[in-house]
Amino acid sequence: MKLFLRVLLFFPFISLAQNDKSNQTPIDILLDSINNQIIYQTNTSIHRIDISSLKTISSIKIKHPNPEDYKIILNKNELLFLEKRGGDISILNSNDSLKKKDNSNIVNFFIGTNRFVRKDTIFKHGGYGYWTLSNFLTYFEELSNEWQVYPISTNNSIPPGIINHTGFYTNDSYYFFSGTTLDEKGTRTLTKVNDEVWRFNFNEKKWKLLGTFLGDSNIKNFTSFKINSNLLLLDEQKVLYEVDVLNNTLTKYKIAPILYQFAREINPIYFKNFVYFIDSYRNINKVALNQITKNPIIISKFYDTQDITEKILLASGFIILLIVLFFIAKRYANSKTLKLLDNGVRYKNKFIELDSLSISIIKMVEPQDIELSKVFNLVKKEHLSKIQNERIKNQYIDQINLQLSVLTGIKEDFLIVSKSNFDKRYKIIRLNRAVYGNLL
Repeated sequence: MKLFLRVLLFFPFISLAQNDKSNQTPIDILLDSINNQIIYQTNTSIHRIDISSLKTISSIKIKHPNPEDYKIILNKNELLFLEKRGGDISILNSNDSLKKKDNSNIVNFFIGTNRFVRKDTIFKHGGYGYWTLSNFLTYFEELSNEWQVYPISTNNSIPPGIINHTGFYTNDSYYFFSGTTLDEKGTRTLTKVNDEVWRFNFNEKKWKLLGTFLGDSNIKNFTSFKINSNLLLLDEQKVLYEVDVLNNTLTKYKIAPILYQFAREINPIYFKNFVYFIDSYRNINKVALNQITKNPIIISKFYDTQDITEKILLASGFIILLIVLFFIAKRYANSKTLKLLDNGVRYKNKFIELDSLSISIIKMVEPQDIELSKVFNLVKKEHLSKIQNERIKNQYIDQINLQLSVLTGIKEDFLIVSKSNFDKRYKIIRLNRAVYGNLL
């Protein structure tokens, strides 16, 4: 009877210890889909919650070290504790204490890193430590129980070093955006906001810059959770966004009142059409997904897909287009000018044939006015008299004028004979520049 009374007295204390979390600070929640449970981590304990009833199944108070220095992760159905600032991985032993599992010695180098699991392997990306930012992926190798740098292919784009960014794994690729980078000038402070969207493809082992944010796409992440290949983000104003990186869309939803109860930086869990979250009373709560996503307001592009390479190609294409247009314009302009050839003159799509002496006369006159006697000397024939040669000279000039008039459709003479301004006894021949000057 005394033993029974002791059990009755002791049982409420056990129940209270297992269920009263009002004095505990929430750290993280995790889905255990195999056991249909939610693992709830606080600054002192680990609680297992039934996913249907949301009742506490069990509670374990961790003795040491301080559990709030760790974030939980589930891998191969084993609960692991990842130290927030470094590389330590611990497990819970039979004494309800954390025991170090890894052999690495990485201290204060993974501040603000992003964690994810790919094919039963734990990865980390980014992070800050010792006045530098990480821009690479590391993974935990179980053969050596150490963190290793994940190899990438050669000729690879390199993302910036990043901290406190948003990242997630889907379709054998890792995506990240937002966050902060270092200001490389001056004091190297974390003041530069990242506006780029990056992808790492594990099959190709390559990074790729997908683009930069459009408009208000750079959302300040209050908390986020993944649904299939999409990421749902809640900003500081409790506005819910859905990011579809595969189709490059951003959906903004109308505010649902229950979103105001979501706790900061504790990522909710999506499971079988429900979203599980820590509420303002530090309890696990849930809401149907369609209750918070039933009223989309705006659907827009998430990022500008024109990366640097595409912009260079577009600029190059634009320059080539300008060159082509220049040559077309030049060719069009040339088609409207008189083009003197070895056997005649071309204008637009027409051509007249001239003999070599006519071509020589035009070439003599085109640069400057010349004495008419030079034309006479060019065409004269020694066996003919002066009068006959004069007639031949005039025939050449008249023939050139007639041919150019027929070619251009202009009635005025192409070549003009007049008295010299210096000596009226001499005659000169000149090109009618007032009429034909713009065609040359």
